[in-house]
Amino acid sequence: MVIDPDDGNGLGTRSSAQCQHVRSVATSRIYASTGNVGPVILGEVRETLALFLDL
Repeated sequence: MVIDPDDGNGLGTRSSAQCQHVRSVATSRIYASTGNVGPVILGEVRETLALFLDL
């Protein structure tokens, strides 16, 4: 899923959420937030993950 930068999400470049490559990541490895996709894109990511994970 491609996410284009806009005034609301704070992203500097075109980004992607690779929902087909789900894996666990230790929270200690996350140092800072890069942006915020907002409720619409987050809903799309959740729907895609639910489809891949058969939820």
